[in-house]
Amino acid sequence: MLYIVTFPNTHMAILAEKSLQQGGFSVGIMPIPSSIKAGCGIALRVTDAQAAQGHLLENEIHYGEIYLAITTEKGTTYQQINSDS
Repeated sequence: MLYIVTFPNTHMAILAEKSLQQGGFSVGIMPIPSSIKAGCGIALRVTDAQAAQGHLLENEIHYGEIYLAITTEKGTTYQQINSDS
């Protein structure tokens, strides 16, 4: 599965990307999809949301929300599954 993680600012997004990569996670940086109206404009793609969330929390890196990307023949939608609050 593919998950999208948003961040409150660009600094946190870049910090998270570096930390997750150093932690052995497969991570990609991307613009926030237009259907998601949260965050700083930059999001990360991850395949293991629970482990990535644990890593971010353990390293005190604040994120916005985590969304599950659901792709069908009609396109991709995003379902929020968690937030850092």
